[in-house]
Amino acid sequence: IAVLFFFFFLVSCKKDTKDECDLDGYLLKANIGGNEWCANQTLFGDQAVILTINGIRDNGSTLTLEFDSTEVGSYIIKGDTNHILYTDALAMAYETTNDNTGTLTVTQNDKANNKFKANFSVTLRNPLTAASLPLSGSVEVLYTE
Repeated sequence: IAVLFFFFFLVSCKKDTKDECDLDGYLLKANIGGNEWCANQTLFGDQAVILTINGIRDNGSTLTLEFDSTEVGSYIIKGDTNHILYTDALAMAYETTNDNTGTLTVTQNDKANNKFKANFSVTLRNPLTAASLPLSGSVEVLYTE
């Protein structure tokens, strides 16, 4: 009986393995300057003139994607098209620029269910210091219209 009790104790104390970055099946993950980042507090998408996706991490850092190109395919990311803005926990901003392009690959845009999936890769720049920050990531989100 003692062995049986011990077994049930171990099973009942099993650690919760939910991914902190999984927000009800949707996610925004990135590698930013060599560090793993994810939206683990809020994540939303809104389709108006462009598709705006914003994610916030528990340390206050944010990643905002402003995609003009939303059909399945590959597109250029630059300052005035498919713009990306990252703000770190100290409110230092980094964004895409026209002289340093990247790639957006849209893998799904289910307009009937408002579900969008994409991968992106670009180097961001700080507008004050010109420091650069490589960024690559993926997003899977429901959006409103």
